[in-house]
Amino acid sequence: MKLLHPKTSPLVDDELADEEKAIQGIKLAKNGVVSRNKARLESITDLDLLMLCAFDILVLQRYIKGTTHLGLWYPKGTGIETVVYADSDHAGDYVDRKSTSGICTFVGCCLTSWFSKKQTALAISTTEAEYVSARKACQQALWMKQALIDYDVRLDDVPIMCDNKGAIDLSKNPVQHSRTKHIEIRHHFLRDNVQKGHISIEKVSSADNIADILTKPLKRESFNYLRLGLGMMEHIP
Repeated sequence: MKLLHPKTSPLVDDELADEEKAIQGIKLAKNGVVSRNKARLESITDLDLLMLCAFDILVLQRYIKGTTHLGLWYPKGTGIETVVYADSDHAGDYVDRKSTSGICTFVGCCLTSWFSKKQTALAISTTEAEYVSARKACQQALWMKQALIDYDVRLDDVPIMCDNKGAIDLSKNPVQHSRTKHIEIRHHFLRDNVQKGHISIEKVSSADNIADILTKPLKRESFNYLRLGLGMMEHIP
């Protein structure tokens, strides 16, 4: 079967992208959402959804099969400079319109932790979604600082790389704006730690934000570029 052919990136051609669009259409219909052409898809059964799950598994399997030669590279003598990348895919879920956060942490040039998780609250703007992701990155940065203290390593501050100027400005500006007053207080944990100097938040271009690979499907070129940024390299026995 074609789906069993190994692939080096999850989305490699227009055909697979079309399959993804079809999957989203069925998911929308299952949840009673009207499609773009204003016609409601009907007769969607649990068996249809089961088949979609099987399709997702096959896509994952073909990617794993095509990348068994890749692995994370941890060289000797790397530094201890720590940096955290944060990104989000605003309203990326077509069903509930919630955003996905992606966080990855590097010590020196080595990837030490990462996660991709859907946000629990609905973000009404890109800035809010990015701000929530940056707050999660702040928690990760503080945990890493504390963990390194156990090894007698102390960091002055840990930079968080973010590609959204609005989120960066919000983290540094204590003024409460009407457009941001709806953001939950717990997310301002980020701003508090920026003001205390525990962490800093810096701008990175969207193309170089490594955490972007953890938030949404990407084209082959972007995916391979960011995968290399994670430290995934070809294993030579």
